[in-house]
Amino acid sequence: MAEVGWRFPPLSGGTRQGYTNNDIEVFKGQELMDNLAREICQNSLDAKDDSDVPVKVVFELKKVKTSDYSLFSEYQECLDGCRRYWGDEMDARLSKFLSEADKTISADEISLLVASDYNTKGLDGSYSQKLKSPWEALTSSDGMSVKNEEDSGGSYGIGKNAPFACSSLSMVFYNTYANDGGNAFVGVARLATLMNKEDKPTQRVGKYQVNNDDDEIWTPIYTDTDSSFRDLFRRENEKGTDVIVAGFNQETDWMENVTKAVLKNFFVAISEEKLIVELKDKYEHKIIEKSNISQLFDDYENNGEMVQSTQLYKAFTNPDSHQLLEVINSDDVEVYIKSDNSYKRVVANFRSTGMLVGTYSKRIFQHYAAVVIVRGKELGELLKDTEPPRHNRWDYKLINASEVERRKKARTAIRSIEDQVLELLKSQFESFGTDTIDAAGVGEYLPDTADNSDESVVGDDLLKPKIKLGKIRKARSRSDSTTVEAGKEVGGVKEGDVHNDAVNPTPPPPQPWSPPKPVDPDNTESEQREGVVRQKGTKTMKTPEVKAQRAYPINASEGLYKIIMVPSESYENLYLSCAAVGEDGKSDLLNIESLTCNGYSIAVNGGKAGPISVEADETIVVFAKFSNREKMILKLQLEEVPKG
Repeated sequence: MAEVGWRFPPLSGGTRQGYTNNDIEVFKGQELMDNLAREICQNSLDAKDDSDVPVKVVFELKKVKTSDYSLFSEYQECLDGCRRYWGDEMDARLSKFLSEADKTISADEISLLVASDYNTKGLDGSYSQKLKSPWEALTSSDGMSVKNEEDSGGSYGIGKNAPFACSSLSMVFYNTYANDGGNAFVGVARLATLMNKEDKPTQRVGKYQVNNDDDEIWTPIYTDTDSSFRDLFRRENEKGTDVIVAGFNQETDWMENVTKAVLKNFFVAISEEKLIVELKDKYEHKIIEKSNISQLFDDYENNGEMVQSTQLYKAFTNPDSHQLLEVINSDDVEVYIKSDNSYKRVVANFRSTGMLVGTYSKRIFQHYAAVVIVRGKELGELLKDTEPPRHNRWDYKLINASEVERRKKARTAIRSIEDQVLELLKSQFESFGTDTIDAAGVGEYLPDTADNSDESVVGDDLLKPKIKLGKIRKARSRSDSTTVEAGKEVGGVKEGDVHNDAVNPTPPPPQPWSPPKPVDPDNTESEQREGVVRQKGTKTMKTPEVKAQRAYPINASEGLYKIIMVPSESYENLYLSCAAVGEDGKSDLLNIESLTCNGYSIAVNGGKAGPISVEADETIVVFAKFSNREKMILKLQLEEVPKG
């Protein structure tokens, strides 16, 4: 007789299985909700139907009464079966999980996070149960990926485990209405080997389904089978898929966290109207779409977690440079570049569907944000095979070593993209020589903000070294003295204008000069003496006020220096020169070979560069190359010359 319920297949002499699952653990950590949102939206985008409307993904937090659905009390028996099997030999990880699961099931209500997509194809294969169908890959397979042959869509490989990492019950349900007519529902739980009702050990993965053990027929729950829990998610007309995370354990700020994850990973898809995301619960309803994505980024302007994503979004929507690259075919890759002194020097790679794959940095002097989008179909199919389960980078080594030519092709493609992007960055922003030296990793931590500039900079805490301070030793100072024997000179008397130059060559100090008394042209009195009359003279050059400034060498042997300053006022016609200060305090004007200000090349005439336009209280970053190839203390000299 067929019944709906949980079934964990018998172990039958197989290998016992613990609770730890690396395929789930890889998605846990600080980026838990980020991983969940990425996996859900990625699979939905890859399953896009043939219509012209965007894919819509709806995340909804629901509560259900535990006592209304028998599947939860049945699951409690499975948890108890885990305890019976492992007994005193249970490890700490399983013990902790079982305690949390008990608390969840004993509560009056259980939280469900439901992720539903629309304008998609659904999951074919629920009726045919073909091994390589999307339905079987998602619900009934481990370690097997299935690629949609038509559009190289989602593979439903290890990434399908991301929802389990968000469940205190390790329980996820799937519901679909697919193009092949399949309308099916099934639950999957990932526990550890347990004892069933017959006190026989089972495998760790069980399913909530229709079980006919007598005839050995096990199927999903179809529409002709009664199931009150399934009816909560029944689809009548709209094709698509629902992923239901039971015992959702990330309720705190869940909507905020999903919003940030969607903005970071899918701003290209949303901006290109390929994706719309809705988030709702009992109290709030939010929509993320093209019409409001700019405002959402503005709302997170002061959120440190979103700084880099905001810079990338601005580069994509308002670039300084937009280029197309050829990799395998023409126009395979689209690149957007924007420069700003506050940017973090980051390149972001995106799939053609508009999903972020990963970020990296190329070290050049200018600060920038670059968005790289794979547009070519052949290139896109190749690079998808180089993505790890978390889809956060390209790695040609992930292609099987036996596929020598395909692996080589992927390596060449990835290198070509990175090399061409680097050349674009170099051509976009002037670079001072190719043989400059930057100690590995140090450049990223050089201060780009002048002291006391009142500018707040959010750090990434990438490095937190532990430094042990020993006892401070004071070196004894040595005092040296030099004895000089004094001498006495006797002066002589000579006629004429003689100042004893031979003995004392120092000439007498000059007499102070006083300007002639101005002549009053209206005064005709005879006692007036010759003088000067006020006339129009040369224009006065204003000395700009700078509230903070700093200069330090980038590569002294090449004459490369970085200068940072914060002007107190705005100037439209500023000229800059630099002098090297010696130990005696004297300064010598330096010859400037080339100079950039905030990424733009500035005209140089000998020791002076300009004109430069600057705004008050904005940090100005200057890179200068001097003829002097040595380490120097720089003195910055500024002049504001009135126009006209």
